[in-house]
Amino acid sequence: MKKITILSTVKISEAYCELFAKNNIELVQHNFIKTSPVNFKLPKHGGGWIFTSKNAVEAVYLSKEKEKCDGMQHFCVGENTKSILIKNGQKVIKMANNSIKLANFLKKMNKNENYIFCRGSIKNKDFTKFFQIHAMNLIEIPVYKTKLAPLKIDLTFDGIMFFSPSAIKSFIKKNQIQNSECFCIGETTSNFAKKFSDKTHFSLIPSVENVINQTINFFKND
Repeated sequence: MKKITILSTVKISEAYCELFAKNNIELVQHNFIKTSPVNFKLPKHGGGWIFTSKNAVEAVYLSKEKEKCDGMQHFCVGENTKSILIKNGQKVIKMANNSIKLANFLKKMNKNENYIFCRGSIKNKDFTKFFQIHAMNLIEIPVYKTKLAPLKIDLTFDGIMFFSPSAIKSFIKKNQIQNSECFCIGETTSNFAKKFSDKTHFSLIPSVENVINQTINFFKND
């Protein structure tokens, strides 16, 4: 019987690796994107603060600039982002499963509020456009840099785990998805994957753990 082979486009913890081994699934890993710090200044701001990735939270809360948003209203995307905000002592008013759902919530809650979006160097064009269309006040501040780190892998995978659209962009620079099942961390990543594959799946609650469990369960039941 052929052994199932899965690619993770980010390196995962040893505990998660053991889950694949216990289920007789071979795991290949590579960080297809890399992040690095940038210099940034946050304005004094009494409105809402938006975070859509754990990288942005870590960049802000490991900096001296954190004092400017400490204790303010925080809005975020994803359980991982929410968890890190809470670990840093912040109260999360709303966590959504993707950025557009969060934007819709903010529009209904308080369209006239001022928001600061701490993000990576790659702009989420749909998110920005939503605020423009609805005449909502959004200041975007890149707090870390995202760099693609493509790698040619001469293997055919039964499944590929994608944790961001950027990881997909990086992967396809030197590889093809072919017939691999694509397991995505959320709907936004899944929608981007659909440009290259009709075999896409996404977690209703976006987290690394849920992507891993969904991937393993898919092939266990195959």
